[in-house]
Amino acid sequence: MIDERIKRILLAIIKHCDIIEDTKKYFGNDYGKFEDNSIYQNAILTPVTQIGELVKKLPDDFRLKYSEIPWRNIAGMRDIVVHNYETIDKLILWNVADKETIKIREFCKRIIN
Repeated sequence: MIDERIKRILLAIIKHCDIIEDTKKYFGNDYGKFEDNSIYQNAILTPVTQIGELVKKLPDDFRLKYSEIPWRNIAGMRDIVVHNYETIDKLILWNVADKETIKIREFCKRIIN
């Protein structure tokens, strides 16, 4: 059983993963469209940043217990987005949005249930 604070964080992570999925549906789930569209890229960057920020709020013992999720990498992606925006590798960002957030979302749902 998880406490309410962790549950709220996980629910917020799910919300931002859903925003990423909705954005991909809106613009088209295609790297070529993503690569050529700065509006699309920015629409993905915001929820990726929010997920990274939320991950940092999870207690260390929770992150250690569920080490199958790359918590440090998620938080690190947030830091890159915020501090080094111009150096973001679009393909890496796309892979995060296209594959990794799905895994994170499913993990969060499983833990909440």
